[in-house]
Amino acid sequence: MNAKSVVLLMSLTIFVTLQMMSGVVSGKLFDKTKITVTNKLSVPLVMNCKDKFNSDGPHILLPGESHRFKFYKSIFLRYIWSCIFELEGVAHHFNIYDSKRDSCYDYNCFWQITEDGPCQILQNFNDNIVCLTWKD
Repeated sequence: MNAKSVVLLMSLTIFVTLQMMSGVVSGKLFDKTKITVTNKLSVPLVMNCKDKFNSDGPHILLPGESHRFKFYKSIFLRYIWSCIFELEGVAHHFNIYDSKRDSCYDYNCFWQITEDGPCQILQNFNDNIVCLTWKD
């Protein structure tokens, strides 16, 4: 084995060990982060979310309907799920999950989509709602 192979193997071993330790400490070994988006509009909402490598595909949410998707995230890298929300023909871009911004309670993130923008329900703070505006 050459030096590069040894370094790569050691790095991989450390990475896997830290991932497992993180799961054991939190009690959630290899849990998926779950994002739930609810349409709080009076009209249908088209949403299409993706990360760097995966797509959740397009979904049409009628008023009051919710959609949920799941993913594994790295504890070392910044992780982003970006969405396009289309409301009556107008498209808005929003990062529905950003590992630097979001700390979802028990791996669950809840969002409501309103006319003015997305609102996150912070369950670990007595269901407080933090609303953001569209920035398109």
